Amino acid sequence: MKFNVRDLVYIAIFGALWGLLEITVGSYLHVLFPPLADTFLVGIIMGSLGILTSLVGRRFVPKAGAVFMMAVIAMLLKGLSLGGVTLGPMLAILIEGFLMELGLLAWHGKSPWAFAFAGALAVSWNFFHKFLMMRLLYGSGIVEVALKMAKDGARLLGMDPSAVALILGVLFIVRFVVGAAAGWVAWGIGHAVAGRRAQRYHAEDPAS
Repeated sequence: MKFNVRDLVYIAIFGALWGLLEITVGSYLHVLFPPLADTFLVGIIMGSLGILTSLVGRRFVPKAGAVFMMAVIAMLLKGLSLGGVTLGPMLAILIEGFLMELGLLAWHGKSPWAFAFAGALAVSWNFFHKFLMMRLLYGSGIVEVALKMAKDGARLLGMDPSAVALILGVLFIVRFVVGAAAGWVAWGIGHAVAGRRAQRYHAEDPAS
């Protein structure tokens, strides 16, 4: 699908906004919540912000591939963080953009359910991202990462650390639900903004 100049401008704006949120808010949250930064809280917050930003942008550019292009821009800006190139967050942003595109494609991208599904897929990736990065960077196995995640999750949720499967299930479900909620909210915000833009256009050009 082709993009016109207007589409590319919106893609650049929303992609840059996503990237700036990653650089500023993301960096601050990692300092504020260091023990939980790689397991749960920061991933959910930043994933939700990325979803809100990119899916609102998708309402302005209702074309397949727009969200992924925003993700590419956000990823490149994330590479400009003060801490230097951060492979993990950059890869997460790119995969989140790809998963949102898949979610929108599955629901044809024309309903709040499509946005909710796209958001759920994107934030859910934060669960699997830990396994991937620990394997790539440190060679850690699935069981080792799962046990560490369950231990951190037990401390966060106040649960018995021995209930590994239950803790991991809760951590995944919370991510899925929060992502779906963020996608639904993004649809509502985009719909409201689009409605106001249309009203303003007609007010400025009554002949239309």
